[in-house]
Parts: sequence; C-alpha cells; structure tokens
Amino acid sequence: MAHAPRRLRADATRNRALILTAAREAFGEDGLHVSMAEIARRAGVGFATAQRRFPTKADLIREIVAEELAELRDTATDPDSAIHPWEVFTEAIRACAAHQATQPGLAGAIADAVSEAAHTDATGGISSIFAAVTQHAPGSGVLSLDITLDDVLAILYGNAGVIAHSPGSEQPASARYVEVALRGIRSAPTQGVTPRVVPS
Repeated sequence: MAHAPRRLRADATRNRALILTAAREAFGEDGLHVSMAEIARRAGVGFATAQRRFPTKADLIREIVAEELAELRDTATDPDSAIHPWEVFTEAIRACAAHQATQPGLAGAIADAVSEAAHTDATGGISSIFAAVTQHAPGSGVLSLDITLDDVLAILYGNAGVIAHSPGSEQPASARYVEVALRGIRSAPTQGVTPRVVPS
C-alpha cells in the first residue's frame, strides 16, 4: 500500500501527457471545435479522466498554448548582438507568427494568449519578448511614431486569419503576410540595411 500514492501520481502524469498530445493532434487536424469526448477517445482514456485533468476544453487549450508560449520565451534577441534594431524588434514577431503557422488549429488561440501575456505578463516573461515595442524600437527610429503594442499584436491576429484561409500552404502564406505587415509599421528604411527576402 505504501506505493499506491506514487502509482496514482504516475498514472495521473501519464494520462495528462496522453490528453495533451491527443489534443494537440486533434486541434492541429480539425481545429478547436473538437470535443473533449473525442480528445479522450484519441488519448485512450475515459471521459471522466480527461475532465479530472482538464475540467473544461478552455482549460485544456490554455495549457497547450502556455506550453507553446514557453517555447517562445527565448526568442527575444539581445540588442547588442543584432546588426540593426529592426531585426531585434521583428525577431519575436516572426518567431510567434512562424509558430502559429506550424500549429494552424491553435493560431487564433496563440494570438489571444500572446496578447494577454504581452499586456499582463500572465505567463511569466512573455511580455519581455515585445519589450522593444515600448522601449528600444521607437527610440531607434525603426517604427512609425504612432505604432502601439496593440498594432503589433494585430499582426498575429491577421496572421491567424491568413493561416486559416491557406490550407496546405500555411507557412509560406504566413511568412509573406508577416513581412508585408511589418513593412506597414516600419519608418523609412535606413540606407544600407538589406531587406529580408519575402517568400513567393
């Protein structure tokens, strides 16, 4: 009997991992409308077990997106290592947008989570990714003076729409949209800066 609690914890951890994996695959293939019952079936666990781990589908989505954002926390570039401040500023945006394109079913949820985190720091450090919007970028002259954090985050929402309407070509369509959108918020280019090539 002494080993029972440890076994229960191991089973709970295993079930949680199975549910998360099944949910990622289900959302990626069929979008966020997939039911919890279907996710439980794919995970090979009972519906009651899935609900114990994640009482609602919203809880499950939040957990998945939190893990996605955790992978993006290291994308902020050291300003001292960049050739030009524009690359410092856009690194995080491009990284988040590219991540959306690899998770089409979660693209909108990722945009929502990034927006919330950038404003409230709810996930512990995501706001630092976009610190350049209110700190380095405006002072460096790479952004138009009237651009705000919300304008930048709107790129991710637009990107989610592009991804949703580009089945089978999400990544190139997303990459092109993001580069076009970034041009719209940039101030007059500095002479000598090589423009990034936009995929056709």
